[in-house]
Amino acid sequence: MMSRLVEVAVEPLSPSAFAPFGTIVGAVGGAPALDWGTLQTWMAPFDVDGPTQMTLCRYHREPVEWSQMERHLGVTQAFLPLGGVASIMVVAPPSDPADRTALPPPASVRAFRMDGSVGVVLHRGTWHALRRFPVGAPLIDIVLLTGRDTQAELERQARDGSLPRLTHEADYAAVHGVTFRAVGL
Repeated sequence: MMSRLVEVAVEPLSPSAFAPFGTIVGAVGGAPALDWGTLQTWMAPFDVDGPTQMTLCRYHREPVEWSQMERHLGVTQAFLPLGGVASIMVVAPPSDPADRTALPPPASVRAFRMDGSVGVVLHRGTWHALRRFPVGAPLIDIVLLTGRDTQAELERQARDGSLPRLTHEADYAAVHGVTFRAVGL
């Protein structure tokens, strides 16, 4: 199959633009849930079937190009950058969770520039690229909050190739003949 390149314009991360895919984590507007003198807190949604797993992910700089995406059915996932490094988060809307092959159309794939001061929580089933792409730095460390069962399945898949139940993966190059590149970093 002949591959075609789809350029995806990088957008600034804002609560309204990101709402179809998830929520921004940070003091990004609205009153704090708790305002106690020198302490303010803002609530962020997080939901998981089963126990939670916190992992540090280190992503090294590479071209902002991809064809593979995945979604997780048993957990929302939180990506919380450390060190103020900007990165690109690639997402696509959820599709039918009962159908492993139900991919969003290539035109629905979006890329958001995270400035390093806030994180995001993805809705269950939101498709996302397998990588976060650091911008202006050689690497980025991101704290990932996920489901322990989801993480264990992905680690098992990496070891022995077993198909995960809680995660669906897709390669747009194989299915649609499409690869993506972010532009306007």
